[in-house]
Amino acid sequence: MEEVIEREEIDMAVNKLKVMLSFMREVNDGNIPSASDYGLECQEFYDIVEACQDEGLIKGVKFSRGGNNRVLVAFMDNVKLTVKGLEYLDKNSTAMKTYRGLKELRDWLPF
Repeated sequence: MEEVIEREEIDMAVNKLKVMLSFMREVNDGNIPSASDYGLECQEFYDIVEACQDEGLIKGVKFSRGGNNRVLVAFMDNVKLTVKGLEYLDKNSTAMKTYRGLKELRDWLPF
């Protein structure tokens, strides 16, 4: 049973990394995806966007926070990839080869 739970956690982590890569690719292409594009709850999506910014992969996102410092809204009008973000995309380009964009995202992300 413990092995099944561990596998599910690994799968979720891999899917979050895929969302992160997809988000960054879309930003690089001039698009600003939303939580609904990924079939995620807003909070889950904001956590991923915030992680990208915390890691220095993107810049320009402003967050509005509520209780417990929880992100309520992310304003992404000025989001841009950093040099580090561009390098990250390049380094993970093999994972992105099968990515065809938001229109076919659900095939790429098995949530």
